[in-house]
Amino acid sequence: MEQNRTSKLGFIAVLLVVLLILTIPLSLLFFNTGRVLLDRALIKKVVTREVTESELVAVTLEWWALRRAQERVVTGEAQTGIREPDALKAMQFLDRKDWGAIRNDALPVQIVSGYVAATIDPFYEWVDNNNPLPLINLDLKTFKDWNRGARAIKYADLVYSKLPACKKEDVDDFLKRQAAAAPGQEVLYNLFTPCAFPDPFRGDQSQDYRDGMTEVIDEAPDRFSLTLELSRLEKQSGVGAAAVKNQIRLLRTLSGLAPIVPLLLLALLVAYGRKSRMDLLRWVGLPLIVGGLVGLLPVLAYQGTITALLTSGPMSEVPKQVTAEFARAFGVLFAEVFNPMAIEAAMVAGIGIAVIAFGIVQTRRKKSTA
Repeated sequence: MEQNRTSKLGFIAVLLVVLLILTIPLSLLFFNTGRVLLDRALIKKVVTREVTESELVAVTLEWWALRRAQERVVTGEAQTGIREPDALKAMQFLDRKDWGAIRNDALPVQIVSGYVAATIDPFYEWVDNNNPLPLINLDLKTFKDWNRGARAIKYADLVYSKLPACKKEDVDDFLKRQAAAAPGQEVLYNLFTPCAFPDPFRGDQSQDYRDGMTEVIDEAPDRFSLTLELSRLEKQSGVGAAAVKNQIRLLRTLSGLAPIVPLLLLALLVAYGRKSRMDLLRWVGLPLIVGGLVGLLPVLAYQGTITALLTSGPMSEVPKQVTAEFARAFGVLFAEVFNPMAIEAAMVAGIGIAVIAFGIVQTRRKKSTA
């Protein structure tokens, strides 16, 4: 009878040890993920910094401009224009450095931080209300006013300076079309790929680019409803916003409960250890060491995991340099999760080592006094 009771207590102790080892890294992961993703001030700071200081925007715009220009050629959209210039095609000649310069001028910190706050604050408010979607409306008038005038001219001159020089065939084609045109009829410099004309046409063509840039800014809407776009995306993708909200709420609950679970298991293990007279310090110290070491594994693997998820999922058809920049940006955010987690996991393992060391010292003292 006593042997069966001891065996049962031993099984329960082993079960508690296994559960403690598993819950230590999971609790650290859920706690730190919730701590970061539910901290709107931290999210706003990280997003603003990435937009204004990293190459994320420049790399993305470089890829987007080239892809958009190619799409316009394939679909024939680039040949349907009736005015000069075709800015979307001309932007394909801008490189990452050029886009970085435009980003620095067009998106100062005060504008970016305002848009980030106008997006993220309603999102977090939506998590706790009954609205079907976050109510996010962006005021673009501030952005338009900032980029009018001298800045618009600067952007246009930069784009124009990147155009390849026209060949003789381009100039001859323009002169032929100009001669055949009716008096007063506008003749486009480029029908297909944009190029920079030589004098005496250069001044007039560059002014066209300046006027075109100003027109693009003026014609942009004063307000942008992200809520409307999210509604369209929800219908197209089939991913319900309610499911996303419920997952965020679940994460918040799990994050709050995460520290309690391993502490409860540890308390039960201590209680069972005293009841069964097992080597308590060893049975407590070893799972703390193993659990802490297991908690270090996500810290070592998260950057590679992010890259793998991006390349095999939503960014599978995106150039490597764009994927790498997004992986780096996500890595910056998740570093806020995993760097503290590494310290916490190391502390747990250190406590386990200290517990075992204390047990060894106590055992030797008992033997020396016996």
